[in-house]
Amino acid sequence: MTLKNCLVYRDGNFVKMDLNVEKGIFVDNPSEPLIDATGYYVMPGFVDSHAHVIGTGHKYGHVNLENVGSIEELLQILQAEDHGVIIGRGWSEEKLGTRPTRQLLDLLEKPVLLIRRCGHVAVANRSLMELTGRWREDGVFKEQDLEQLRKDLPSREDEKFFKIGQEHFLMHGVTFVHSDDLHGLSWENLKEILKDSKMRVFEKVYFPSLSDLEKFDDFGQISDRVIVKAVKLFADGSVGGRTAWLSVPYADDPSNFGTKLIDEEELEKFAILCERKNVQLCVHAIGDEALHMVGKVFSRHPNHRVIHAQLVRNEDLSLLRKSFFSIQPHFAFEDRHLIESVLPKNLKALRYPFLMLFQQGFKIAFSTDAPVSPEDPKYVIECAMKLGFTKQQAIELYTVAGARMAGLNNLGEIKSGFLADFCLYEKNPLDLDEDPVAVYVAGELVYEK
Repeated sequence: MTLKNCLVYRDGNFVKMDLNVEKGIFVDNPSEPLIDATGYYVMPGFVDSHAHVIGTGHKYGHVNLENVGSIEELLQILQAEDHGVIIGRGWSEEKLGTRPTRQLLDLLEKPVLLIRRCGHVAVANRSLMELTGRWREDGVFKEQDLEQLRKDLPSREDEKFFKIGQEHFLMHGVTFVHSDDLHGLSWENLKEILKDSKMRVFEKVYFPSLSDLEKFDDFGQISDRVIVKAVKLFADGSVGGRTAWLSVPYADDPSNFGTKLIDEEELEKFAILCERKNVQLCVHAIGDEALHMVGKVFSRHPNHRVIHAQLVRNEDLSLLRKSFFSIQPHFAFEDRHLIESVLPKNLKALRYPFLMLFQQGFKIAFSTDAPVSPEDPKYVIECAMKLGFTKQQAIELYTVAGARMAGLNNLGEIKSGFLADFCLYEKNPLDLDEDPVAVYVAGELVYEK
């Protein structure tokens, strides 16, 4: 295939040229069919270095609460739902003015589970808890308890939700997602879902114990577009859920330091086992105490990955120097209220130091953490530029950097010999107000507007 006379992105600019693709690779020589692409802009496909494809499908397939601004509006939306089990995602105290309670949700006659924006906290009503057989007096489920509750939900329809999530990534030009989907379903079910993926997926698999990882033997390529090559662990939770692990207590909860989800000895054993299996260990760590522990382990085990890194002590930077980072620039703006009112004033840590990490040469790549935030790269790039990244830097951190973090050195750029993942735009995509009209993975059309 040859696209004639298109405008191809190269190092921050567009160059008028023919784009040649053969057997899923960019090549130098033209081949059939010849397609007139005069006036079309071509960008490399975006690479999201940390998101949840099935979770993004849930956001659009269940009840999306991210724009709900009051408890009264929340109740109206839930009362209008006619599903047997009502699952909502995306609420936050900042928008609602308070946290929804079990007593409030008990007013509804159907089972209800409302998952906070961060995904680390949820509120269930009595009907939902009776349905699943899991009980909390206040209806609040956090971290591992929430993970167990999700497994007991009926009618999960994860294949449908994967396809919904995939479509939303593709429509924004994301051709490759480092995904984290093994929540509440079996690996065998997830593997079957992933085999039919249109886009590239680098799957990070969660294991509750070392013995589970020891027995797992499905690492590697499971299709031409899906590779399972990473392990996902949690060192702590989220700031909004008051479960990020801090060195000092939260400003609005003086007895709460957050939640430690793994200890240093166990984390080191995971790192050693991951190295033996030749896979990357990816650790969710947000609070400064969590980053300190992860830094100590990763200083002895380089080239593993930190996900988020929102609160980092200066003295821990040297420990984390040889690590990769999946970061979310937009959190510096979305979490502004939390930074000002929830984080303690005496917390001696750098807050959302994403630009500084980049400027000091740390290996970072951008991500959305969708469905926590919009899966649209334009949103992330705009936020990164507000932090001080240039547009070209932001694009590179959203393309080639994410590819290299997954061990793919032939992806994320439009050049001969690279994998042919690219997007066509009718207008200049650098204006950041356009989505692609066509998306290709390995030279195959996978999405058309």
